[in-house]
Parts: sequence; structure tokens; C-alpha cells
Amino acid sequence: MFKKLYYTYFIISFLGILATSFFFIGKVSMVRFVIGMFFGVIVSNFFGYRLIKGIVQPINEITDVAKEITKGNYEHRIEIKSIDEIGQLSFAINTMSDKLQETIDELYDRNAKLEAILKSLVNGVVAFDENEKILLINDSARTMLGIKDNYAVGKHILDVVRNSKFHDVLEKIIKDKGYNIDNFEIDTFNKHLKIYSSPIVHQVTHKKLGFVVIINDITEIRKLEKIRSDFVANVSHELRTPLTSIRGFIETLREGAIDNVEKRDRFLEIIEFEAERLTRLINDILTLSEIENLKEGFVKEDIAIDEEINEIFYIMEKTAKDKNIRLIKDLNCKDVVIKTSKDRLRQMIINLVDNGIKYTPEGGYVKVNTNDRENNIVIEVEDSGIGISKENIPRLFERFYRVDKGRSRKLGGTGLGLAIVKHIVESMKGTISVESEISKGTKFTIILPKEQK
Repeated sequence: MFKKLYYTYFIISFLGILATSFFFIGKVSMVRFVIGMFFGVIVSNFFGYRLIKGIVQPINEITDVAKEITKGNYEHRIEIKSIDEIGQLSFAINTMSDKLQETIDELYDRNAKLEAILKSLVNGVVAFDENEKILLINDSARTMLGIKDNYAVGKHILDVVRNSKFHDVLEKIIKDKGYNIDNFEIDTFNKHLKIYSSPIVHQVTHKKLGFVVIINDITEIRKLEKIRSDFVANVSHELRTPLTSIRGFIETLREGAIDNVEKRDRFLEIIEFEAERLTRLINDILTLSEIENLKEGFVKEDIAIDEEINEIFYIMEKTAKDKNIRLIKDLNCKDVVIKTSKDRLRQMIINLVDNGIKYTPEGGYVKVNTNDRENNIVIEVEDSGIGISKENIPRLFERFYRVDKGRSRKLGGTGLGLAIVKHIVESMKGTISVESEISKGTKFTIILPKEQK
């Protein structure tokens, strides 16, 4: 641009000087005429060069800054050297650059906050346009819908999620032209998902741009509801059975059996047994509830593990002798101390030893081993009892689950003993496992950390 303007100026100024010099032909000598024209051209081009440079240079600077702005570099500014039109243009571009910088920074800040919020949300969020193409999706939604495509934005939902149930829900939302806020619940992706929808409306034109879907994974809630429902049903059944038995025998006694000493004593023994079982059931339910609600709240103290097991053997000795069961101990944790709740630890081991005694035939044994393993204590409770089949082991720690329901009730079991054991172990940050074989016996292995935070 500079060369073009300069050459144009040079030609125009030369023609102007040449036209003016014609008035001096014949009035001055030819030498002076040529010298005058020469100096006239030099002086005019010198000042013309400076003039053109003063115009073109700011324009070049404006052009360079404008190019940088198009590349996203908003920090460059034009140096204002005059207050004429070019100076005003430079000021306007600098102001525009400042405003663009502020706007872009604000947009980046908003996007960063939005992205951080979406990532921190437990619920899945997916925004669609009216053609079911994804506008926005967060990580939780990707996980819930099983989306592994990192470039899902801009694609149709069926291209990234192959699920007819979910697509049917989206179709139903689209067909509702009013986009009323609604919610659906579907059982898919091996999950229970609750879906809320809401329209995306332009704030100025009020035009509907699409819709946003909020996905809530309620699988755990449904599981807990089922557990609660099953628990209530089981408790009702377990309470009803002894109560029905007690009421039946009371009615029989009222109808005249009380005069028969033999029948009366037998019926009273059954009533007493059922009442004791009812008491144990209620106590176990209360214990289980207390453990669940106070996992972090029980009082901890230093306990010498081998000494505690010796005390437990002393407590269980009579029960074992009554059934001719040998109690064996192999204790290898001398002077080893664990910091936990003494009552909970004692209840856990007593439950396992008592179970071993109940389900071991006369002449058998129940053995307790302890071992010190680095930062953990390993407790094994083994018996030579009837054993448990492999298909029953996964459900062994469920509430009210019995391998042999009739035998368990006859022995006075409540179906909550092993559930209590598992909850105690978990409250102590430990683990429990089971090994068993039919007619050969069962072994429970508990691993507890010495230091429980």
C-alpha cells in the first residue's frame, strides 16, 4: 500500500512541477530551469514521503492489531499519535479490543464454572436440541448411560446410546410441544433411572431451542426400599409365628388342658420356649439397629485378643458340655492388643461359637484360632458341623436367611445372628469370609485392623 501511494504521489507531484515550470520557460536559463525542477521534485517527494508514511504506518498498525484480534490475541494495542480520524479509529479499535477481552474472559469464566458444576453433580445432565442431537453432557450422564464416546456432543443420541427405552422417553418429551416439566422412571442399563425434563428457552425471543434431561440413578434407593420391605415382611412373619403358637397353646389350656398336669407342663414349656425365642428376636433386631446407627459411635478400648477369647470360652463352656461339643483354641496373639469395642467383639465371637455349637452334632468340636498378621488380627472360628452348601453361602449374612428354616427355629435361632456378626465386622473396618463343605464343617475367617480409626 505504501509503495502504491508513494508512486502515485511521485507521478502527480512531478506532473504538477512540470506543468508549473512551463511558465518559466524563456524567463530563466535552461540550467536554472533544470536545477529548479530537480530540487522541486526532491523537496516535494521528501515531504510527500513523510506525509504518506505518517498515514500508512498507523493503518498498518491497525491492520496488524486487527489480525491479532482475529487470532484471539486481545492484549495488543495501537499507539495513538494523533487526534485526527486515524487516531479516533485507533482509539475505537483499542476500546473494542478491551471490551472483547472482558467479554471473552467472562465467557471463559462462566464456562469454567459451568463445567466444574456439571462435573461435581451426582445427577446426569444432558441437553438436546429439537433433533435429539447432544448439546451438552456431563460425566455422570456418560457413566449412567454407558457412553464411552469422548466426542458425543453434536451427535444424535441413538449414535451414542443404543437403548430403545431411553429413546422412547426422549420421543415422548419431544412430542409434548409444550415441553412441560415431567419425570419418567425406567429400568434400563441394569439400573433404575429417574428422568426429569425441562425446556431450553431463549431468554429474549422465547424460542424453544431444545430440552435438558436430568438423570437420577435411584438403583440404591430401590434396593434399600426392597430390603426394607423384605425386612418388614420377615419381621412380621417371625413375630407372628411364636405369637400364634403361644396364643394357640393358651387357648388349649383354657379349654381344659390345664387340668391335665402332663399336657399343661408340656404346653407351658413350649410357651416358655416361644417366649424366649420372641425375646431373642426382639433383642437381635434392636442390636442390629443399634449397630447400624452407631457404626462410628461405640466406645473403643484396648483389648488383649487372646484373653478375651479365653473369657468367651469360659462363658460358652456349659453350652458346649450340654451338647458334648469340644471347645478347642489355638491362640497365637499373646500380648497383641486391638483397640475396639469390647462388647461388640465379644458378641461377634460368641455368635459364631454359638452357631458352631448349634449346628455341630454331638461329639464334634468348635475351634477358635488367632494369628498376628502385620497390622491385622486374624480370627478363625471353625466347626465340624453339618456344613453349608455353596449355593447358600452368598446369602448367609442376609437378615432372616436360614439354610434349614425348620432346624434353625427348632434350635431357637432368629436368623439375625450372622447378619449381626457381619455388621459388627464392617463397623470395625474388617472383613469376613466363609469356607464350608457339607457334612465336614464350616470356617469363618475374620480380619480386623489393630488400629481402628
